[in-house]
Amino acid sequence: MHVLIACEYSQIVSAAFSAKGHEVLSCDLLPGELGLPHYQGNVFDLDLKSFDLMIAFPPCTYLAKAQMFRYSLEPGRIEKRDKAVAFVHRLFHSGTPQVAIENPVGYLNNNWRKPTDILYPHNFGSPYHKEICLWLKNLPPLMRGPYYSGKRKHMANHVNSRMSQALKSKIKSKFFPEVAKAMAAQWS
Repeated sequence: MHVLIACEYSQIVSAAFSAKGHEVLSCDLLPGELGLPHYQGNVFDLDLKSFDLMIAFPPCTYLAKAQMFRYSLEPGRIEKRDKAVAFVHRLFHSGTPQVAIENPVGYLNNNWRKPTDILYPHNFGSPYHKEICLWLKNLPPLMRGPYYSGKRKHMANHVNSRMSQALKSKIKSKFFPEVAKAMAAQWS
Protein backbone atom coordinates (compact mmCIF):
# COMPACT_ATOMS: atom_id res chain seq x y z
CA MET A 1 0.00 0.00 0.00
CA HIS A 2 1.24 3.52 -0.82
CA VAL A 3 0.82 5.62 2.35
CA LEU A 4 1.28 9.35 2.95
CA ILE A 5 1.68 10.66 6.48
CA ALA A 6 1.04 14.40 6.08
CA CYS A 7 2.20 17.07 8.51
CA GLU A 8 4.49 14.62 10.32
CA TYR A 9 8.12 15.47 11.01
CA SER A 10 8.58 12.94 13.85
CA GLN A 11 7.96 10.00 11.48
CA ILE A 12 6.41 7.96 14.33
CA VAL A 13 3.39 6.92 12.24
CA SER A 14 5.60 6.48 9.16
CA ALA A 15 7.80 4.04 11.09
CA ALA A 16 4.76 1.99 12.17
CA PHE A 17 3.52 1.63 8.58
CA SER A 18 7.04 0.96 7.25
CA ALA A 19 7.39 -1.85 9.79
CA LYS A 20 4.31 -3.45 8.19
CA GLY A 21 6.02 -3.37 4.78
CA HIS A 22 4.19 -0.44 3.21
CA GLU A 23 5.68 2.16 0.89
CA VAL A 24 5.47 5.24 3.11
CA LEU A 25 6.26 8.91 2.59
CA SER A 26 6.03 11.49 5.36
CA CYS A 27 5.64 15.16 4.53
CA ASP A 28 6.13 18.27 6.63
CA LEU A 29 7.62 21.74 6.43
CA LEU A 30 10.23 20.51 8.94
CA PRO A 31 12.80 17.80 8.13
CA GLY A 32 11.98 14.19 9.04
CA GLU A 33 13.55 12.96 12.28
CA LEU A 34 14.05 9.23 11.66
CA GLY A 35 15.63 9.22 8.22
CA LEU A 36 12.67 7.52 6.54
CA PRO A 37 11.47 8.72 3.11
CA HIS A 38 10.33 12.30 3.65
CA TYR A 39 9.23 15.25 1.53
CA GLN A 40 10.07 18.56 3.16
CA GLY A 41 7.63 21.05 1.73
CA ASN A 42 3.98 21.73 1.02
CA VAL A 43 1.83 18.59 1.03
CA PHE A 44 -0.13 19.94 -1.94
CA ASP A 45 3.02 19.79 -4.08
CA LEU A 46 2.49 15.99 -4.05
CA ASP A 47 0.03 14.04 -6.20
CA LEU A 48 -2.32 13.08 -3.36
CA LYS A 49 -4.44 10.88 -5.64
CA SER A 50 -1.43 8.58 -6.08
CA PHE A 51 -1.63 7.41 -2.45
CA ASP A 52 -3.95 4.67 -1.15
CA LEU A 53 -4.07 6.10 2.37
CA MET A 54 -3.31 9.49 3.88
CA ILE A 55 -3.09 10.12 7.60
CA ALA A 56 -2.80 13.84 8.27
CA PHE A 57 -1.87 15.78 11.38
CA PRO A 58 -2.72 19.37 10.42
CA PRO A 59 -1.46 21.99 12.88
CA CYS A 60 -3.93 22.63 15.69
CA THR A 61 -2.64 26.10 16.61
CA TYR A 62 -5.82 27.81 15.41
CA LEU A 63 -8.21 24.85 15.80
CA ALA A 64 -7.71 23.43 19.32
CA LYS A 65 -10.17 24.16 22.10
CA ALA A 66 -7.25 25.17 24.33
CA GLN A 67 -6.46 28.07 21.97
CA MET A 68 -9.95 29.48 21.44
CA PHE A 69 -9.64 32.10 24.19
CA ARG A 70 -6.99 33.84 22.06
CA TYR A 71 -9.50 34.89 19.37
CA SER A 72 -10.35 38.07 21.25
CA LEU A 73 -6.73 38.73 22.24
CA GLU A 74 -4.95 38.44 18.89
CA PRO A 75 -6.11 40.36 15.82
CA GLY A 76 -6.22 38.21 12.68
CA ARG A 77 -6.57 34.94 14.57
CA ILE A 78 -10.05 34.22 13.19
CA GLU A 79 -8.74 34.58 9.63
CA LYS A 80 -5.90 32.17 10.47
CA ARG A 81 -8.42 29.74 11.93
CA ASP A 82 -10.50 29.89 8.74
CA LYS A 83 -7.36 29.24 6.68
CA ALA A 84 -6.56 26.22 8.91
CA VAL A 85 -10.10 24.86 8.39
CA ALA A 86 -9.74 25.25 4.62
CA PHE A 87 -6.45 23.32 4.83
CA VAL A 88 -8.21 20.45 6.64
CA HIS A 89 -11.05 20.42 4.07
CA ARG A 90 -8.56 20.31 1.22
CA LEU A 91 -6.72 17.36 2.79
CA PHE A 92 -9.94 15.45 3.46
CA HIS A 93 -11.26 15.97 -0.07
CA SER A 94 -7.87 15.49 -1.79
CA GLY A 95 -8.86 12.47 -3.85
CA THR A 96 -6.91 10.02 -1.69
CA PRO A 97 -9.30 7.04 -1.29
CA GLN A 98 -8.74 6.55 2.45
CA VAL A 99 -8.11 9.51 4.75
CA ALA A 100 -7.67 10.04 8.48
CA ILE A 101 -7.40 13.58 9.86
CA GLU A 102 -6.16 13.91 13.45
CA ASN A 103 -6.71 16.97 15.66
CA PRO A 104 -7.66 17.63 19.27
CA VAL A 105 -11.14 18.65 20.34
CA GLY A 106 -11.83 22.13 19.10
CA TYR A 107 -13.28 24.23 16.33
CA LEU A 108 -13.64 21.39 13.81
CA ASN A 109 -15.94 19.40 16.11
CA ASN A 110 -18.74 21.95 16.06
CA ASN A 111 -18.05 23.90 12.88
CA TRP A 112 -17.17 21.24 10.32
CA ARG A 113 -18.41 17.83 11.38
CA LYS A 114 -18.37 15.59 14.39
CA PRO A 115 -15.29 13.34 14.55
CA THR A 116 -15.72 9.75 13.44
CA ASP A 117 -13.71 8.56 16.43
CA ILE A 118 -12.47 10.07 19.70
CA LEU A 119 -9.76 8.08 21.42
CA TYR A 120 -7.18 8.26 24.18
CA PRO A 121 -3.61 6.92 24.03
CA HIS A 122 -4.11 4.97 27.26
CA ASN A 123 -6.70 2.86 25.40
CA PHE A 124 -3.78 1.50 23.32
CA GLY A 125 -1.25 0.84 26.10
CA SER A 126 0.31 4.32 26.36
CA PRO A 127 0.63 5.96 29.77
CA TYR A 128 -0.54 9.30 28.31
CA HIS A 129 -3.94 10.92 28.54
CA LYS A 130 -4.94 13.19 25.67
CA GLU A 131 -8.21 13.40 23.78
CA ILE A 132 -7.59 12.69 20.09
CA CYS A 133 -10.23 13.20 17.41
CA LEU A 134 -10.14 11.38 14.08
CA TRP A 135 -12.16 12.29 11.02
CA LEU A 136 -12.17 9.19 8.83
CA LYS A 137 -12.99 8.61 5.17
CA ASN A 138 -13.36 4.96 4.11
CA LEU A 139 -11.61 3.74 7.28
CA PRO A 140 -13.08 2.04 10.36
CA PRO A 141 -12.65 3.50 13.85
CA LEU A 142 -9.70 1.98 15.69
CA MET A 143 -10.36 -0.96 17.99
CA ARG A 144 -8.98 -0.30 21.46
CA GLY A 145 -6.48 -2.40 23.39
CA PRO A 146 -4.37 -3.14 25.30
CA TYR A 147 -5.58 -0.74 28.00
CA TYR A 148 -2.98 1.03 30.19
CA SER A 149 -4.19 0.82 33.78
CA GLY A 150 -1.34 2.62 35.57
CA LYS A 151 -1.11 6.28 36.55
CA ARG A 152 -1.66 8.42 33.48
CA LYS A 153 0.59 11.26 32.39
CA HIS A 154 -0.57 14.49 30.79
CA MET A 155 1.27 16.01 27.84
CA ALA A 156 1.64 19.29 29.75
CA ASN A 157 4.11 17.51 32.05
CA HIS A 158 6.70 17.59 29.24
CA VAL A 159 6.85 21.34 28.80
CA ASN A 160 7.62 24.24 31.10
CA SER A 161 7.36 28.02 31.10
CA ARG A 162 11.03 28.50 30.19
CA MET A 163 10.52 26.82 26.79
CA SER A 164 9.66 28.78 23.70
CA GLN A 165 6.14 28.38 22.35
CA ALA A 166 7.61 26.75 19.23
CA LEU A 167 9.43 24.10 21.31
CA LYS A 168 6.33 23.46 23.44
CA SER A 169 4.25 22.96 20.30
CA LYS A 170 6.83 20.63 18.78
CA ILE A 171 6.93 18.46 21.91
CA LYS A 172 3.15 18.31 22.27
CA SER A 173 2.62 17.53 18.59
CA LYS A 174 4.52 14.23 18.63
CA PHE A 175 2.14 11.33 18.14
CA PHE A 176 1.87 8.24 20.32
CA PRO A 177 3.74 5.14 19.04
CA GLU A 178 1.14 2.78 20.52
CA VAL A 179 -1.68 4.44 18.58
CA ALA A 180 0.50 4.57 15.45
CA LYS A 181 1.03 0.80 15.70
CA ALA A 182 -2.72 0.26 16.03
CA MET A 183 -3.29 2.38 12.92
CA ALA A 184 -0.73 0.36 10.96
CA ALA A 185 -2.12 -2.96 12.18
CA GLN A 186 -5.78 -2.14 11.59
CA TRP A 187 -5.63 0.02 8.47
CA SER A 188 -3.21 -2.14 6.46
